Amino acid sequence: MTNGGKTEKSYLEALKRKVPRDSGLSVQIRPEDGKEPETILRNLERERSDLSGYDEIWIIVDHDGRDRQDFLAKCEKRGMIGVVSVPCFEVWLIAHYEQVRLYREQADAQRHYRQLTELKGRDAKGLPDNFPFDRVAEAAKRCCLTGKPLPAVNAQGPSPSTTMPHLLRRLGLLPES
Repeated sequence: MTNGGKTEKSYLEALKRKVPRDSGLSVQIRPEDGKEPETILRNLERERSDLSGYDEIWIIVDHDGRDRQDFLAKCEKRGMIGVVSVPCFEVWLIAHYEQVRLYREQADAQRHYRQLTELKGRDAKGLPDNFPFDRVAEAAKRCCLTGKPLPAVNAQGPSPSTTMPHLLRRLGLLPES
């Protein structure tokens, strides 16, 4: 699940197609465009009986300038996994191209992503046709500032950082570290 209706959804849909058919994994993506992470959790709780067929539920959200520790604690308590990108999901996308930088705010990271991809206007919240999905291993090393460790599962790291590599490892798209 993700609260990102465009960028995250596009990335996750492409990622789903890369999961090996023989992995035994069935990946479903459910965007909850613009909803607060806590709202997504509440909605999932209401549907709990419908979720019994899932082994794992991952919720991908942006930091958006808000501390997400409480959201992550609730995810862990409910047996779900929260992925927080600080300050935003574009940090993970940037890492596919180069080492992330220190971003003062979300707009700085989004601007950097647009510069790297040359996407403009309405397309700026998407992925270019030539997005380097083959660089996930490099992205996993470059998604935090140099010398900073990858945050743990269900943890919020410093800015910039993301815990997306944990999801890719679970999907078999990255080797265990």
